Amino acid sequence: MASPTCAKCEGHTFQRGHIVPLGEQRGVSVLHCAACGTVAAVLDSQAAIENLQKQVASIDAGLIRIVKAMQEL
Repeated sequence: MASPTCAKCEGHTFQRGHIVPLGEQRGVSVLHCAACGTVAAVLDSQAAIENLQKQVASIDAGLIRIVKAMQEL
C-alpha cells in the first residue's frame, strides 16, 4: 500500500492546520506536511465553495441595483 508523500521534502506525515491567506479575513483549513509545512490539500472545500457562491450572489445583487439606478437617470 502506497503512503502519501510530500511533494517538497518527501515526508510521510501530515497534520491539519489553519491558514489565513494574505489579504483575506477568513482562514482555510488545510492538510500540510508535518516536516516542512508544505500545504498538500485544502479541507472543507464545500464550505469554501458555498462561501464564494454567497459572495458572488452579493456582488450580482449590487450590480443589479447599479444597473437599475442608471436606467432611472
